[in-house]
Amino acid sequence: MTLLLTNEDIAQVLDMPTALAALEPLYRDLVAGRAVLRPQTQTYLPGPLPGSSYCLKTVEGGSERLGTVALRVTSDVLRAETAGGVERRVKVPAAPGGKFLGLVLLFSTEHGGLLAILPDGIIQHLRVGAASALAAREMARPDAQVVGLLGAGGQAEAQLLALALVRPLAAVRVYSPRAERRTAFAARMQARLDVPVTPVDNPQEAVEGTDIVAAATNSATPVLDAAWLRPGQHVGFIREFEMSDAVLARADRVVVHTRQGDIDHHTPRGQEALARLQRGRGVAWDRYPELGEVLAGEAAGRGRADELTLFMNNFGIGIQFTALATHAYHQARERGLGRELPDDWFLETIQP
Repeated sequence: MTLLLTNEDIAQVLDMPTALAALEPLYRDLVAGRAVLRPQTQTYLPGPLPGSSYCLKTVEGGSERLGTVALRVTSDVLRAETAGGVERRVKVPAAPGGKFLGLVLLFSTEHGGLLAILPDGIIQHLRVGAASALAAREMARPDAQVVGLLGAGGQAEAQLLALALVRPLAAVRVYSPRAERRTAFAARMQARLDVPVTPVDNPQEAVEGTDIVAAATNSATPVLDAAWLRPGQHVGFIREFEMSDAVLARADRVVVHTRQGDIDHHTPRGQEALARLQRGRGVAWDRYPELGEVLAGEAAGRGRADELTLFMNNFGIGIQFTALATHAYHQARERGLGRELPDDWFLETIQP
């Protein structure tokens, strides 16, 4: 039977500590040749709203140890919006009911059948936050305890929850262009983490004097000035658009999530602008070590206390969805969560 899960089901079996524990072995497996992934691809058509584009995004990965392969698919309407004078890429909740569509399909490598269908929402936040935290664990100074956070959305929350698991945080400063948003975020996260979280009025105030800088925005332009950074800090980005060339040049040590140079975009002939907000900046990420190599001990995360280290969480990779979807599937089975769907709904007697 194929298991159909909701985000409410997944919330009962996945949290940030679980995500950290599930992801780390698969990064090592990837380096050891026991896991595989396909780089992300995106297919575009004109969108239904003025200035929008439609995007179908896919990424996949498999694990020999887990005996599973996951395919993550999102179907999005995208457009640019400006907030606080900054252009941002925004996903429009254009699906029925004002919602989004993102799925993870989990397959068995033993028999080829479909094990589970899961929404990607909770998994998406967990996998990004956990990857950044694993990098911070290896790259930030051991005594790092003050965080400067840029962003006050779901990804920013995941970054902070994950960082709190790898460093004993003493204080957090958070900036977001909307004052009411950053204030509400600070109050909520302070209550949740029992750590002082202070909303600040500008990004410079959030960054200067901190030990760890975490950018978690949907900005299409750089979010911090290289002059604000100091030796010994660790800075992490979840999108390359958040980082300036000057910040990259300032870093003493750089680690990337994946060496994938750019997303494989597909647009109709003559309509390449549809992918403008998703295209990479042409940075040669393949010259830097990957997170998996650091976790496997094949590359160093930090060499000296005064190094300025940088982690670019540039693209999602398929094994993240494999790790978290597989864990969710097995735990949901044990707890009787989800809805079972007949295998015959998905299988056929005709050889494809």
